[in-house]
Amino acid sequence: MEDLIRQAFLHVEVIGPHVAEGHYDLVGPNGEIILPRVWETMVEPDWVITMHMWPMPEPPPEPPPPDPNTVIDVPPKDDTAVPPQPPPPLVTKKKPATKSGFLAWTAGKPKNPKSLKITKKT
Repeated sequence: MEDLIRQAFLHVEVIGPHVAEGHYDLVGPNGEIILPRVWETMVEPDWVITMHMWPMPEPPPEPPPPDPNTVIDVPPKDDTAVPPQPPPPLVTKKKPATKSGFLAWTAGKPKNPKSLKITKKT
């Protein structure tokens, strides 16, 4: 039932948002408030159900218009200002990519002669 009520007031400008927030009461024929969770078990056919909206908050008062005799001091625009210089670009040193290990072997790179272990037989 709540979804049906929200859909019915979806495009109503003033009270639509209040209905969507649940700011209303459903009142049965004897004056009792019907809670949404007991709607299915409490409401009977041919009942007249009334929807009462909760009081809406008063809109905030509009500020008074400025006095036409009031002088507002606006500083002049400074056209001579120099824009700040952009920061220098960041320079990073990259290490050259070297293949080593298994990937180097599969790519056909020869072995590093320093890495060979040479043992002498005596």
